[in-house]
Parts: sequence; C-alpha cells; structure tokens
Amino acid sequence: MRYLYKLSLDATRKGDYDIARRYIELIIKYSHKARVKPPKYIRRGYCRKCKIPLIPGLTSRVRIQSEGRGSRVVVTCLLCGWRRRYMIKTSRKKSRSGEQGK
Repeated sequence: MRYLYKLSLDATRKGDYDIARRYIELIIKYSHKARVKPPKYIRRGYCRKCKIPLIPGLTSRVRIQSEGRGSRVVVTCLLCGWRRRYMIKTSRKKSRSGEQGK
C-alpha cells in the first residue's frame, strides 16, 4: 500500500492524474479485500470524491479555520472542491489552584 501511494504521488506530480487515480483505487481495493485499514497518512492523503492524492499547493488547499470552541484544518481538493475538516487538539485551560480540591 505504501509503495502504491508513493507511485500515485509521483504520478500526480508529473501531471498524470489517471494513473494516480488508478493507484489509489488499487489501494482501496486491496485494503477491502485484505480487510485491513491503510495507514492514517494514506487515508487522509487522497480525495474521497475524485480519488486523487492531495498534495498541498498542487491538488489541495490547506487552511486553518478558527472557531470559538476549537480550530480546524480544512483541506480542499482543487479538482473537485471536496472538503475534509480535521479538529486541532487544543490544550485545556488550567483551572485555578484553589478550585481543584472542590
């Protein structure tokens, strides 16, 4: 799976999106057949709609969206417009030292 993902990234950088899409489809097919999950960087590394590897600046746009409760990373596919949102872990505010015992 890792080798196919590397090949798909190389094909995308060369501009051959059809071959890159085929490599991603093979990764999905093999993972379903073997009943294993691909590593997280592979699962997050391709567009779920058009099956193209997401390379920041080339096939995707990465933005940080600030909100009241927490922030998100928004990855947008530049080919089809599909968006993926990831929550950013935020550190919890430390409570006052007097209130911990209560």
